[in-house]
Amino acid sequence: AYEITYGDWSSDVCSSDLCSAIFMADPASASTSAVAAPPGSFLTMIGISLISVFFTYGGYQNTMNLGADIHKPQKNIPRGILTGMAIVITLYLLINFAYFHVLGFEKMSQSKLLASELAGAFLGPKGYAITSIAIFISVMGFINTSLISNPRIYYAMADDGILPHIFKKVNSKTQVQEFALIFFTALMIMGMVWLGTFEKILNYVMFIDSFSLVTAAGTIFIFRKRMKDSGYSGFRIKLYPWIPLLFMAMLLSVTYSVFISDKQAALFGLIIFAAGYPLFYLLKKISSRNSVKPQS
Repeated sequence: AYEITYGDWSSDVCSSDLCSAIFMADPASASTSAVAAPPGSFLTMIGISLISVFFTYGGYQNTMNLGADIHKPQKNIPRGILTGMAIVITLYLLINFAYFHVLGFEKMSQSKLLASELAGAFLGPKGYAITSIAIFISVMGFINTSLISNPRIYYAMADDGILPHIFKKVNSKTQVQEFALIFFTALMIMGMVWLGTFEKILNYVMFIDSFSLVTAAGTIFIFRKRMKDSGYSGFRIKLYPWIPLLFMAMLLSVTYSVFISDKQAALFGLIIFAAGYPLFYLLKKISSRNSVKPQS
Protein backbone atom coordinates (compact mmCIF):
# COMPACT_ATOMS: atom_id res chain seq x y z
CA ALA A 1 0.00 0.00 0.00
CA TYR A 2 2.86 2.36 0.79
CA GLU A 3 4.40 1.76 -2.59
CA ILE A 4 1.22 2.85 -4.35
CA THR A 5 0.94 6.05 -2.32
CA TYR A 6 4.59 6.92 -2.58
CA GLY A 7 4.63 6.00 -6.24
CA ASP A 8 1.92 8.53 -6.96
CA TRP A 9 4.30 11.21 -5.78
CA SER A 10 7.71 9.99 -6.91
CA SER A 11 6.92 8.58 -10.33
CA ASP A 12 4.80 11.57 -11.28
CA VAL A 13 7.37 14.11 -10.11
CA CYS A 14 10.12 12.28 -12.01
CA SER A 15 8.07 11.82 -15.15
CA SER A 16 6.68 15.35 -15.14
CA ASP A 17 10.13 16.86 -14.52
CA LEU A 18 11.60 14.76 -17.29
CA CYS A 19 8.82 15.59 -19.74
CA SER A 20 8.99 19.27 -18.92
CA ALA A 21 12.73 19.22 -19.55
CA ILE A 22 12.12 17.66 -22.96
CA PHE A 23 9.05 19.57 -24.19
CA MET A 24 9.10 22.87 -22.31
CA ALA A 25 12.77 23.81 -22.22
CA ASP A 26 13.78 27.19 -23.56
CA PRO A 27 15.80 26.76 -26.78
CA ALA A 28 18.48 29.23 -25.69
CA SER A 29 18.99 27.65 -22.32
CA ALA A 30 18.93 24.23 -23.93
CA SER A 31 21.76 25.13 -26.27
CA THR A 32 23.79 26.56 -23.41
CA SER A 33 23.30 23.50 -21.23
CA ALA A 34 24.11 21.24 -24.14
CA VAL A 35 27.62 22.68 -24.25
CA ALA A 36 28.23 22.14 -20.55
CA ALA A 37 26.54 18.74 -20.32
CA PRO A 38 28.76 15.69 -20.75
CA PRO A 39 28.12 13.18 -23.55
CA GLY A 40 25.31 10.78 -22.77
CA SER A 41 23.81 13.13 -20.18
CA PHE A 42 20.32 12.73 -21.67
CA LEU A 43 20.31 8.98 -20.99
CA THR A 44 21.85 9.68 -17.59
CA MET A 45 18.99 12.01 -16.69
CA ILE A 46 16.46 9.39 -17.77
CA GLY A 47 18.24 6.78 -15.64
CA ILE A 48 18.31 9.05 -12.59
CA SER A 49 14.62 9.92 -13.01
CA LEU A 50 13.78 6.21 -13.05
CA ILE A 51 15.39 5.50 -9.66
CA SER A 52 12.27 6.49 -7.74
CA VAL A 53 10.03 4.88 -10.34
CA PHE A 54 11.80 1.54 -9.90
CA PHE A 55 11.44 1.95 -6.15
CA THR A 56 7.67 2.33 -6.44
CA TYR A 57 7.41 -1.03 -8.21
CA GLY A 58 9.67 -2.77 -5.70
CA GLY A 59 8.47 -5.07 -2.97
CA TYR A 60 7.41 -8.01 -5.11
CA GLN A 61 10.51 -9.93 -4.01
CA ASN A 62 9.34 -9.85 -0.38
CA THR A 63 6.58 -12.34 -1.20
CA MET A 64 9.22 -15.05 -1.56
CA ASN A 65 10.15 -14.62 2.11
CA LEU A 66 6.66 -15.88 2.94
CA GLY A 67 6.90 -18.93 0.67
CA ALA A 68 6.62 -21.40 3.55
CA ASP A 69 3.24 -19.93 4.51
CA ILE A 70 1.75 -19.81 1.00
CA HIS A 71 -0.41 -22.58 -0.40
CA LYS A 72 1.17 -24.01 -3.58
CA PRO A 73 3.94 -21.35 -3.66
CA GLN A 74 5.34 -22.45 -7.02
CA LYS A 75 2.04 -21.50 -8.61
CA ASN A 76 0.67 -18.77 -6.37
CA ILE A 77 3.82 -16.65 -5.82
CA PRO A 78 4.35 -15.89 -9.55
CA ARG A 79 0.61 -15.34 -9.93
CA GLY A 80 0.55 -12.98 -6.95
CA ILE A 81 3.56 -11.00 -8.18
CA LEU A 82 2.19 -10.56 -11.71
CA THR A 83 -1.31 -9.73 -10.46
CA GLY A 84 0.01 -7.22 -7.93
CA MET A 85 2.19 -5.46 -10.49
CA ALA A 86 -0.69 -5.32 -12.96
CA ILE A 87 -2.87 -3.67 -10.31
CA VAL A 88 -0.14 -1.17 -9.43
CA ILE A 89 0.49 -0.28 -13.09
CA THR A 90 -3.24 0.24 -13.64
CA LEU A 91 -3.51 2.48 -10.58
CA TYR A 92 -0.48 4.52 -11.68
CA LEU A 93 -1.92 5.07 -15.14
CA LEU A 94 -5.31 6.07 -13.73
CA ILE A 95 -3.87 8.48 -11.15
CA ASN A 96 -1.57 10.04 -13.76
CA PHE A 97 -4.55 10.55 -16.04
CA ALA A 98 -6.38 12.23 -13.15
CA TYR A 99 -3.39 14.47 -12.43
CA PHE A 100 -3.14 15.56 -16.06
CA HIS A 101 -6.90 16.01 -16.52
CA VAL A 102 -7.46 17.99 -13.29
CA LEU A 103 -4.19 19.84 -12.68
CA GLY A 104 -2.79 20.18 -16.17
CA PHE A 105 0.70 19.49 -17.44
CA GLU A 106 2.19 22.86 -16.43
CA LYS A 107 1.09 22.51 -12.81
CA MET A 108 2.26 18.89 -12.71
CA SER A 109 5.73 19.95 -13.81
CA GLN A 110 5.98 22.46 -10.94
CA SER A 111 4.34 20.49 -8.12
CA LYS A 112 6.02 18.16 -5.65
CA LEU A 113 2.82 17.15 -3.84
CA LEU A 114 0.55 16.07 -6.66
CA ALA A 115 -1.63 13.76 -4.57
CA SER A 116 -2.38 16.52 -2.05
CA GLU A 117 -3.14 19.07 -4.76
CA LEU A 118 -5.44 16.64 -6.55
CA ALA A 119 -7.32 15.92 -3.32
CA GLY A 120 -7.47 19.65 -2.63
CA ALA A 121 -8.99 20.29 -6.04
CA PHE A 122 -11.83 17.86 -5.24
CA LEU A 123 -12.31 18.35 -1.50
CA GLY A 124 -10.80 21.77 -0.75
CA PRO A 125 -8.58 22.28 2.32
CA LYS A 126 -9.82 19.02 3.83
CA GLY A 127 -8.26 17.17 0.92
CA TYR A 128 -4.75 17.94 2.15
CA ALA A 129 -5.53 16.53 5.60
CA ILE A 130 -7.15 13.41 4.12
CA THR A 131 -4.11 12.82 1.91
CA SER A 132 -1.76 13.14 4.88
CA ILE A 133 -3.77 10.59 6.84
CA ALA A 134 -3.88 8.22 3.87
CA ILE A 135 -0.10 8.48 3.40
CA PHE A 136 0.45 7.84 7.11
CA ILE A 137 -1.73 4.71 7.00
CA SER A 138 0.06 3.50 3.87
CA VAL A 139 3.49 4.03 5.45
CA MET A 140 2.38 2.05 8.51
CA GLY A 141 1.27 -0.74 6.20
CA PHE A 142 4.66 -0.79 4.49
CA ILE A 143 6.46 -0.87 7.84
CA ASN A 144 4.25 -3.74 8.95
CA THR A 145 5.09 -5.67 5.77
CA SER A 146 8.82 -5.11 6.27
CA LEU A 147 8.70 -6.20 9.89
CA ILE A 148 6.87 -9.38 8.92
CA SER A 149 8.98 -10.42 5.93
CA ASN A 150 12.58 -9.43 6.66
CA PRO A 151 13.10 -11.21 10.02
CA ARG A 152 12.15 -14.43 8.26
CA ILE A 153 15.36 -14.14 6.26
CA TYR A 154 17.26 -14.19 9.54
CA TYR A 155 15.29 -17.27 10.56
CA ALA A 156 16.24 -19.10 7.35
CA MET A 157 19.90 -18.08 7.72
CA ALA A 158 19.94 -19.27 11.33
CA ASP A 159 18.29 -22.51 10.26
CA ASP A 160 21.11 -23.00 7.73
CA GLY A 161 23.71 -22.39 10.43
CA ILE A 162 24.83 -18.99 9.13
CA LEU A 163 23.45 -16.80 11.91
CA PRO A 164 23.38 -17.65 15.63
CA HIS A 165 20.49 -19.75 16.87
CA ILE A 166 18.92 -16.78 18.67
CA PHE A 167 17.76 -15.37 15.32
CA LYS A 168 15.35 -18.27 14.88
CA LYS A 169 14.02 -18.10 18.41
CA VAL A 170 10.23 -17.70 18.39
CA ASN A 171 8.02 -16.71 21.29
CA SER A 172 5.92 -19.77 22.17
CA LYS A 173 2.82 -17.68 22.92
CA THR A 174 2.86 -15.00 20.22
CA GLN A 175 4.87 -16.88 17.53
CA VAL A 176 6.97 -13.72 17.04
CA GLN A 177 10.70 -13.67 16.31
CA GLU A 178 11.39 -11.24 19.09
CA PHE A 179 15.19 -10.94 18.84
CA ALA A 180 15.23 -10.88 15.02
CA LEU A 181 12.48 -8.26 15.02
CA ILE A 182 14.31 -6.02 17.50
CA PHE A 183 17.59 -6.48 15.61
CA PHE A 184 16.03 -5.55 12.26
CA THR A 185 14.27 -2.51 13.72
CA ALA A 186 17.49 -1.31 15.33
CA LEU A 187 19.31 -1.60 12.00
CA MET A 188 16.64 0.45 10.25
CA ILE A 189 16.72 3.19 12.88
CA MET A 190 20.53 3.39 12.74
CA GLY A 191 20.36 3.59 8.96
CA MET A 192 17.87 6.47 9.09
CA VAL A 193 20.02 8.37 11.58
CA TRP A 194 23.22 7.71 9.61
CA LEU A 195 21.88 8.65 6.16
CA GLY A 196 19.74 11.56 7.34
CA THR A 197 17.74 12.65 4.30
CA PHE A 198 15.07 10.77 2.39
CA GLU A 199 16.97 11.14 -0.89
CA LYS A 200 20.09 9.47 0.57
CA ILE A 201 18.01 6.68 2.09
CA LEU A 202 16.31 6.11 -1.27
CA ASN A 203 19.61 6.06 -3.19
CA TYR A 204 21.24 3.72 -0.68
CA VAL A 205 18.28 1.35 -0.61
CA MET A 206 17.94 1.27 -4.40
CA PHE A 207 21.67 0.68 -4.96
CA ILE A 208 22.13 -2.18 -2.52
CA ASP A 209 18.67 -3.65 -3.22
CA SER A 210 19.17 -3.63 -6.99
CA PHE A 211 22.71 -4.98 -6.77
CA SER A 212 21.56 -7.73 -4.41
CA LEU A 213 18.77 -8.74 -6.77
CA VAL A 214 21.26 -8.88 -9.65
CA THR A 215 23.44 -11.36 -7.76
CA ALA A 216 20.36 -13.32 -6.66
CA ALA A 217 19.13 -13.55 -10.24
CA GLY A 218 22.61 -14.66 -11.31
CA THR A 219 22.27 -17.77 -9.15
CA ILE A 220 19.65 -19.05 -11.62
CA PHE A 221 22.43 -19.84 -14.07
CA ILE A 222 24.40 -21.68 -11.38
CA PHE A 223 21.40 -23.73 -10.25
CA ARG A 224 20.45 -24.56 -13.82
CA LYS A 225 23.94 -25.92 -14.44
CA ARG A 226 24.08 -27.90 -11.19
CA MET A 227 20.59 -29.39 -11.60
CA LYS A 228 20.82 -30.13 -15.30
CA ASP A 229 20.84 -33.91 -14.82
CA SER A 230 19.15 -34.05 -11.42
CA GLY A 231 15.63 -34.71 -12.68
CA TYR A 232 14.29 -31.52 -11.08
CA SER A 233 10.59 -31.07 -11.84
CA GLY A 234 9.77 -27.89 -9.90
CA PHE A 235 9.29 -24.33 -11.09
CA ARG A 236 11.31 -23.23 -14.13
CA ILE A 237 11.38 -19.70 -15.43
CA LYS A 238 10.11 -19.24 -18.96
CA LEU A 239 12.19 -17.82 -21.84
CA TYR A 240 15.43 -18.71 -20.09
CA PRO A 241 18.04 -17.15 -20.23
CA TRP A 242 16.60 -13.97 -21.80
CA ILE A 243 14.28 -12.92 -18.98
CA PRO A 244 16.97 -13.25 -16.25
CA LEU A 245 19.45 -11.37 -18.44
CA LEU A 246 16.95 -8.57 -19.14
CA PHE A 247 16.06 -8.40 -15.43
CA MET A 248 19.74 -8.14 -14.45
CA ALA A 249 20.47 -5.53 -17.13
CA MET A 250 17.62 -3.28 -15.97
CA LEU A 251 18.70 -3.50 -12.34
CA LEU A 252 22.33 -2.79 -13.25
CA SER A 253 21.13 0.35 -15.02
CA VAL A 254 19.48 1.42 -11.74
CA THR A 255 22.70 0.85 -9.76
CA TYR A 256 24.62 2.88 -12.34
CA SER A 257 22.07 5.69 -12.14
CA VAL A 258 22.33 5.76 -8.34
CA PHE A 259 26.11 5.91 -8.63
CA ILE A 260 25.87 8.89 -11.00
CA SER A 261 23.27 10.59 -8.79
CA ASP A 262 24.85 9.99 -5.36
CA LYS A 263 28.33 8.48 -5.36
CA GLN A 264 28.58 8.60 -1.56
CA ALA A 265 25.42 6.53 -1.02
CA ALA A 266 26.45 4.12 -3.78
CA LEU A 267 29.93 3.68 -2.29
CA PHE A 268 28.48 3.14 1.18
CA GLY A 269 26.09 0.53 -0.19
CA LEU A 270 28.87 -1.19 -2.12
CA ILE A 271 31.02 -1.41 1.03
CA ILE A 272 28.13 -2.90 3.01
CA PHE A 273 27.42 -5.37 0.22
CA ALA A 274 31.07 -6.41 -0.13
CA ALA A 275 31.43 -6.78 3.64
CA GLY A 276 28.71 -9.40 3.56
CA TYR A 277 31.00 -11.89 1.79
CA PRO A 278 33.62 -12.31 4.54
CA LEU A 279 30.95 -11.81 7.19
CA PHE A 280 29.02 -14.75 5.77
CA TYR A 281 31.93 -17.15 6.25
CA LEU A 282 32.85 -15.67 9.61
CA LEU A 283 29.35 -16.08 11.01
CA LYS A 284 29.07 -19.55 9.53
CA LYS A 285 32.34 -20.56 11.15
CA ILE A 286 31.33 -19.15 14.53
CA SER A 287 27.92 -20.78 14.32
CA SER A 288 29.33 -24.18 13.37
CA ARG A 289 31.87 -23.94 16.18
CA ASN A 290 29.15 -23.15 18.72
CA SER A 291 27.03 -26.04 17.45
CA VAL A 292 29.77 -28.57 18.19
CA LYS A 293 29.08 -30.07 21.58
CA PRO A 294 32.10 -30.76 23.77
CA GLN A 295 32.74 -34.43 24.35
CA SER A 296 32.53 -35.61 27.94
